[in-house]
Amino acid sequence: MESVLEAELQARGESGSPCPGECSLCGHHNRTLSLFCLDDLVPVCCVCGESHTHDGHRVYPIEEAVHDCKGELERSVNMLQKRACKCELINNTCQSAFEHNQCQAQQTERQIKEEFEKLHQFLREEEESRITSLREEEEAKKKKAKERSERVEEIIEFISDTIRAVEKVMDADDVDFREKYEGTIKRVWECQKRPKKIFRTLIDVPKHVGNLRFKVWEKMLETAPYFPVTLDPNSASTSFSVSPDLNQVQYKERQQLSLPSIPERFSPYACVLGTEDTTYSQQSWPYSWVVEVGESSNWTLGVAAVSVKRGEMYEACPEEGLWTISLRDDEYHAMTSPCERLELNGHRPRRIRVCVDWKGGHVSFVDPDSETHLYTFSHTFSEALLPYFESICPTRPLVLLPQSVSVVIEKHELPGEEEEEEDYKVTEEMSNHTE
Repeated sequence: MESVLEAELQARGESGSPCPGECSLCGHHNRTLSLFCLDDLVPVCCVCGESHTHDGHRVYPIEEAVHDCKGELERSVNMLQKRACKCELINNTCQSAFEHNQCQAQQTERQIKEEFEKLHQFLREEEESRITSLREEEEAKKKKAKERSERVEEIIEFISDTIRAVEKVMDADDVDFREKYEGTIKRVWECQKRPKKIFRTLIDVPKHVGNLRFKVWEKMLETAPYFPVTLDPNSASTSFSVSPDLNQVQYKERQQLSLPSIPERFSPYACVLGTEDTTYSQQSWPYSWVVEVGESSNWTLGVAAVSVKRGEMYEACPEEGLWTISLRDDEYHAMTSPCERLELNGHRPRRIRVCVDWKGGHVSFVDPDSETHLYTFSHTFSEALLPYFESICPTRPLVLLPQSVSVVIEKHELPGEEEEEEDYKVTEEMSNHTE
């Protein structure tokens, strides 16, 4: 590098080191390099500074240049040190995230296996139940067929005895024949009666295998809870503990320092969002979920824009991309700017339903137990929304409640009437399960 600089100086008719702190002679004019050209970053003599080579350049005394250059280098060193610290923090975060990813993957794998084991157990029990039902029908039909066979054998034996009796009467003399004729003919008439036909003697196959998978799936709906919202643990503050099934969150006074400090995590507020696969944007129908707040003394619920601030302080208001209501110090507020107190006349909701109509521009809050309307935000949304949860109550969690699911079968209308395509649809009912 030094040889290259020397060659450049010699080409310009200058000599010596380009460092402004070293005083050498100009190779062209044999004068002291007393000036420094800021544009070319080289020391020059007074003659060179006035020549056409440095015409219009910023040239000033070398003593000042030394001071300024050292100051600039010092600032550069400080900047690089800060950048190195930031890179070190990023590297530590990556290492922490790598280790946490391994733990998450193992835990998630265990949960997946546990959930599928529950499904497998349900299917095994359902299979056993249906096979048991088939065996019971088989035994019942077998018993009924055996009883019928025994009855037919009795009829055959009765007919055979009747034939022998008739033949015997026919061989008797006239007097004996007349005496026995009436009883004999009645016995013949009895034999001529046709036995009753027996229906449903075979296995009712459609009952056992008809729409089998659909029937099992429909029954599974009764046992498998459906949550319209699941929590995103990666967004949860380090002071929040999210349950393994991602449907409740609990504030902890001691922070979980082992969690990596990733950009999507809330800090310093104790918040968590719903997962991004439940974003509510540009939907033509309202969407809702219910949160059980119970006896919690501190909570904030609603929705947040996907661009909401995560790792810095903010105000919970529409201007910051949040539409929420809250309970603080036994007072309910709509978190507008400024916040608006909600007069509930001593009523304390234990559950809160959040209803989002993105297209209609409404976010409403209702007490589902009394169907009391609490508050409605009106806004023209421009980006997707995520469920938002916040609390600093260490004794009561916020719990998402499952919604019941029903199957509706649409049927074809008669010709000339409004046609509807026949299909199976799963609909969410507004009524919620309670434990």
